[in-house]
Amino acid sequence: MDLRNSDFIQLVKRTREQFGVSIQEAHDRIFLDEEVRRLVAVRINRDPECRKMAHHDIRSNGDQSRFIRDGKRILFRRNDGQRNV
Repeated sequence: MDLRNSDFIQLVKRTREQFGVSIQEAHDRIFLDEEVRRLVAVRINRDPECRKMAHHDIRSNGDQSRFIRDGKRILFRRNDGQRNV
């Protein structure tokens, strides 16, 4: 399975429409899927646009971000991909 940026954006839009949730809540639902988390983790560390979005999440949300920096890599903070709340 391949996940392109446009695919992920469409997935977020469809999830928001289907469940009537915010972007963060859509991400929460999407990242419950282990395969999606794996694909996103790979893209974050290989695709500059994805990396930029993950850095933005870290800067904007601090300790509540779903991501952390580990040297040059960006990882999910929690194994389940959920935010620290």
